[in-house]
Amino acid sequence: MSPLLTPQRSDTAAGSTPAPTTVRPGSRFTKHRRDLRLYIGIGLVLVSMLIGGTLMSSANSRVELWTAQSDLSAGTVIRASDLQAVAVGVDDQSSYVATSTSLVGKTLLRSIGAGELIGAAAVADAPIQKHRLVTIAVDALHSPPSLMRGERVDVYMTPTESSGGTAIPLLMLSDALVADPGAADGSGSGQLGVVVDVPIAQTQKAVEAARGGQVDIVRAGS
Repeated sequence: MSPLLTPQRSDTAAGSTPAPTTVRPGSRFTKHRRDLRLYIGIGLVLVSMLIGGTLMSSANSRVELWTAQSDLSAGTVIRASDLQAVAVGVDDQSSYVATSTSLVGKTLLRSIGAGELIGAAAVADAPIQKHRLVTIAVDALHSPPSLMRGERVDVYMTPTESSGGTAIPLLMLSDALVADPGAADGSGSGQLGVVVDVPIAQTQKAVEAARGGQVDIVRAGS
């Protein structure tokens, strides 16, 4: 006799109730944490792209402008050696002089410091008044050390002849502009040929200083 087959009871049989699914409390927190990290990562990428774009835009907006190689006083007629080009980013480029504009031969209307951007309003097309260049011979020890073109000086002259007693130095030029600080003449005399740029009205005083006696040049201002 064949053995009887006993049917298996199925959990899905009609009337049966499936076992409830247990959800661990930590799984939902872990999912939210993964989402938060994803959002933070996306945010960092967007910020990096924004900063990179800003930097590139800033670099592209840089323009080459003229600056002064050294301190230059008002009244200086600009030479090529007085200028230096720098690439900078400025809000208002029209306030300064771009290197596409030549400044050689123009006159400074105000003093400019070394490394300072040259403003468009700080230069004029021609000298304010007619000037003359006068060379004054001066002993190296009677001229300021490291005297530079574009500085302002006072020029004193002590007469070589006097009617007795100690000769009194005379102020011949005040606040004169140095056009060339001069160099040793090579003769071993120890003298420098300092060229001053003076208005026509002061030319005679400059010549008297050069010819009348011992000259002392005093650096004016700072």
